[in-house]
Amino acid sequence: MMKLLLVMFSVISPFSVQPAAVPAAQDMQWTVVEEEVPEVTLAADRSGPVRHFQTLNGISLDDSKGHIISEKGQPLHKKMDPYLGCPEYEFADIKVGLCEDTGEIQYIHIDGTEERLKLNQQWIDMNIESIRQALGEPYVVAEDGEVYLRGNQAIKVYIKPGTEQIDGVDLFEDHLQ
Repeated sequence: MMKLLLVMFSVISPFSVQPAAVPAAQDMQWTVVEEEVPEVTLAADRSGPVRHFQTLNGISLDDSKGHIISEKGQPLHKKMDPYLGCPEYEFADIKVGLCEDTGEIQYIHIDGTEERLKLNQQWIDMNIESIRQALGEPYVVAEDGEVYLRGNQAIKVYIKPGTEQIDGVDLFEDHLQ
């Protein structure tokens, strides 16, 4: 009986266990895996020659109603924009969404039937190739057009689906950033 206890004790004793041999590092095979870094193009890197959106056909988003009327004359039409709840003023070459209670211009729109647009002090032909050349790669390509960002302002070029025919161009504040 005593022999049995001794055998059992030696089996379960912590002193009886020998650590397994650990292979040396030089004997192990190592594989170096290089991490792939995806290419990221930031909106700031996509800009073309036009670095800032200051004015569209001579009107800035910071202009007042009085300044717009002094530059463009009296509006041809005024109608409520159902989406903004603010009036849209139609002038000869642009439409301006202006909330009278705040005095803020929500957007400046140029119809696609115009031959060209004036961005800042630069005239650009109203075709998609000329606009892309002036603005660079779009930040977003949507089903109905392309969006270009500069700071907190954006230009959307509305394009008829399936064509390169421009429906219009809007300058507005980008509130999503």
